[in-house]
Order: sequence, then structure tokens, then C-alpha cells
Amino acid sequence: MTGVAFRLMNSLTNLVSDRVTSAGLQRSFTLGDLTDLSGARPLDGRHVLVTGASSGVGEATAHAFAAAGARVTLVARTAEALAAVVNEIREFGGAADYLVGDLATEDGVAALLNEITASGVPDIVVNNAGRSIRRRVLDATDRLHDFQRTMAINYFGPVQLTLGLLPAMVERGQGQFINVATWGVASGAMPKFAAYAASKAAVATFGRSLAAELDGTGVAVSTIYFPLIRTPMIAPTADYDSQPALTSDEAAEWILHAARHRPLEVMPRYAKVLRSLTAISAPTADGLVAKSFI
Repeated sequence: MTGVAFRLMNSLTNLVSDRVTSAGLQRSFTLGDLTDLSGARPLDGRHVLVTGASSGVGEATAHAFAAAGARVTLVARTAEALAAVVNEIREFGGAADYLVGDLATEDGVAALLNEITASGVPDIVVNNAGRSIRRRVLDATDRLHDFQRTMAINYFGPVQLTLGLLPAMVERGQGQFINVATWGVASGAMPKFAAYAASKAAVATFGRSLAAELDGTGVAVSTIYFPLIRTPMIAPTADYDSQPALTSDEAAEWILHAARHRPLEVMPRYAKVLRSLTAISAPTADGLVAKSFI
């Protein structure tokens, strides 16, 4: 969104004061908030797998979990980059290892699953790896591969990983999948990002449906609808330079919040307002979003 639109939505919903929500986060209320009287779940000693962990949000998330006492397995395609992050974590006394895997292909995910299960199914899986494409649909009428590739890594990869690890989590009665989506899914329209938004909508809907099926099993699914995050992925787009954005470290805090509290969804306040507006008048909400993308 433009700075003006972001500030408008933020000011309309400035109803919370704790440290996490002050960054723009609005945690969805669930019945679990009534029953979980023990408060935040500890992360110390947990085994956490983070995909897309060689840079950006994934790297920051791996560092944050390790600092909280978790044992972290990092996943990405480049061994050299992964090794560098693992070494940094270990230098600070954290526990980390890595697996090289390609989440964009069925064979790549299958091979990764074999390696993961050989050393034990993680307690928490953060499906963070992804790709974003900024292009109008009219400019992509000869680029079906853009949509196919985006769905492969943003949707089919996380789904295949989930299918492979879910039975063991349910059997032991404990586990969590944290899926990374985007604020545009919650608000409705996302002009110029149709391929990206569609793939994130797919993984968000899959996660919410799965969460309903898993009720009472001890396995949770959380979806994070991130706003813009300043990462290497958006660096080539100059239009983003002046836009409000989270840092990778701030985004990692949202993910740890989800791990500790296991909400169904986490999103910025303005996305929450836009979703409510969509329920009243979808054209109005889409028009507001469209203007912010001009």
C-alpha cells in the first residue's frame, strides 16, 4: 500500500498496545485463547525446520529460533549460503544444521522428506520459501510458466512437505505448521501480483482447512499474512523503496509469536480492516487497494 493508505488503515485500527501488535500485527482470536491458560509455549529444546532459510526472513527466523533455545534445521537450495548461516548461529551458541533441497519440484521435496524423516520429524515447520512475481496479467498472457512456477514453490512445495510430515505429528500428538502468506490474501485483490496472490491464497486456504481437520489432535496450523518485508527478494523493485515495510528481524518476531501462541492466523491491522470491508462491499475494498498500487 502507499504510505498514506498504510497510515490511514493503521490509525483506524490503533487499538492495541503490546509490543508485538504495535508493529502492526493483529492476532486473530480463537477458542484456544480461552483454554490455554499456561500462556506462551516454550521454544527451548524444540526442533524447528525453516525453509527458504539462507537469506531474508528465513535466515532471520532461524537465528531467532536458535536464540530462543530451539534446534533449527535450515533448508534452501544453496549449500554455501546455508553453511554460512549455520556457522553464524553456532558462533552465538545456537544449535543448527542444514539440508539442501529444492521445494519447487516434486522429486526435490521427496528427497528432502527422506532426509528430514531420517533424523526425526520436527516439532515446528515454517513454510517460508517462496517467490514473488510483480506483473500485470495483461503483460503475462504468454507467460503461463510464471503462474506454474509460483504455484510450485509457494503452494505445492509446502503442501507436499506437510503431507509427508503430518502423519508422524498426529501420531505423537504434537506439532505445528506455520505457513507464510501475504496481506493481499486477507484483503482480497492484489493488482499486479495475481500469480503470487493466487499461490498464497491457495496455501492459506489449505492451511485453514487443514487446521479445522486437525482440531483436537495436538497439531496446529498457523498462517501469517505478512505486509511488505524489506528483503533481497524486493530489492530490484525501486517502487518499494519508499513504502512502509517490516525488517526481516521484525517478520521473524511474528513467526516466533505464532510458534509460541499457535493462532490460526496473524495479519497486519490494515489487512484485518480491509477483510471486514470486503465482507460489506468487495468493490469498495478492491478499489481502495487498486488505488494504492498505482
